[in-house]
Amino acid sequence: MNSKIYVVVTVPMLEKNIDLYIPTTKKVGTIKNLIVQIIEEESNQAFIDDHTSCLYDQETGEKINEEEYVKESKIRNGSKLILY
Repeated sequence: MNSKIYVVVTVPMLEKNIDLYIPTTKKVGTIKNLIVQIIEEESNQAFIDDHTSCLYDQETGEKINEEEYVKESKIRNGSKLILY
């Protein structure tokens, strides 16, 4: 079984998309924190997390539960997410 899946994360505040491979064995909250760190670094601190940001499914607009493991969530290979 493949332990990583491909996702596209959109950050509306920066009008930026990031393509990532994320591990399915980690919790969504852990993945969100890693994504935030990447975005903060790549944006030269133009994006600073205030610890209220969440991941949403771009198709449905549903908030993704941060306590679920990626493999148990609705995130699938090719999913488009929004960090807002």
